[in-house]
Amino acid sequence: MPMAIYKRWGKILGHIRQLAEVIGPRGSTTTNERRAGIYVLSVLKKLGLERVGLEEFRGHPSTYQPYILAFLAALAGAALAWLFPDWRGFILVVMGAFPGAGGMLTETNLDSSWMRKALPRRKTQNVVGVVPAKKETKNKVVLCAHLDTHRTPIFYSSKAWNRIFSFLVTAAFLSMVASILIGLVGLISGWLVLRWVMFVPMAFELFALLLCLQAEFTPFSPGANDNASGVGVCLALAEELQDHPLKQTQVWFVFTDCEETGCDGMKYFLNDHGAELGENAVFIILDEVGYSDIKYLSADGLIVKHPTHPKAIELVQKAGEALPGIPIESKVGQAYTDALVATKYDKIALTLVSTPKENEAGHWHQMSDTMEHLDAKSLENALAITRQLLKDIDQQVIAV
Repeated sequence: MPMAIYKRWGKILGHIRQLAEVIGPRGSTTTNERRAGIYVLSVLKKLGLERVGLEEFRGHPSTYQPYILAFLAALAGAALAWLFPDWRGFILVVMGAFPGAGGMLTETNLDSSWMRKALPRRKTQNVVGVVPAKKETKNKVVLCAHLDTHRTPIFYSSKAWNRIFSFLVTAAFLSMVASILIGLVGLISGWLVLRWVMFVPMAFELFALLLCLQAEFTPFSPGANDNASGVGVCLALAEELQDHPLKQTQVWFVFTDCEETGCDGMKYFLNDHGAELGENAVFIILDEVGYSDIKYLSADGLIVKHPTHPKAIELVQKAGEALPGIPIESKVGQAYTDALVATKYDKIALTLVSTPKENEAGHWHQMSDTMEHLDAKSLENALAITRQLLKDIDQQVIAV
């Protein structure tokens, strides 16, 4: 390994070790996540970036509590329906399932839901720093990685569970939609036998509720790959750009909290800085870039898949052409990333991720997401691809 690459790898590894081992699991809005933010803040200050600071907001601490409320609403409506063996029972079914299904759809789409409004939020923060352009600023790029880590539910525990994860999410949502339809048909037709049919969607809703309850009491992952790897690569790029800034591109470094619980950090960052960044800013999200092949997301989202902005696709494909030795393929996102928030606002946003090969374990949202499973080549490839993206952006004036 050439000396320069060896030193860079050592620095990236040092950042990841500090986050995943010294600080450890970093649940959203927790003390450890705060410690991670302070660590990154100290690195950015030491490097000499401009506008370095903690930007505080109030974020949601739980991924699963909103879904627990949604499933409880649907199940309560169906259960109470048995107290009224007439049209009133079917109204109760609809009254429970409609807010459950609507709430779940808005929650998975990172929109405001009634469950979110009913749940407490906690004080937390993003970490921000800026490397100005060497000359006149004509482009703006946001390099982003999230600091928080996920819980470790059973449905992330194996390849088999991972394969059915998307099915389970969709099935849970459709079960509540089915409850609405059964309730409406029963209300119109008066067929009381439909109350027995209700047990089918209720079974799915109960199963989903139990899974969410189990998830809520699991420990947080150490998060070496998800997402200390993205943070480490971003910090390495911050050091490079501080020493060698881009000619006409201002680069923002944003380290968010609450990505794992609904991307609150990115929402608040865009609320605070969206107008200043402008409509042509490019968002590059590094999320799990330390394990196996690097890919970019062609679409992002849990139930509704939002296509990545065409300009972002164009940029990453151009970078791939300039790096023939690094395979860069696309994939559809299984869950969501911070890029989804920007994409929904029609921003040029791109997520880079690493995905395991078919016969390999991914350690996604598991206690096994530790440093021993990281791959130096993956981190170097993520660094090279992001560097090429920045170079290509700097050689043009981004417009949509």
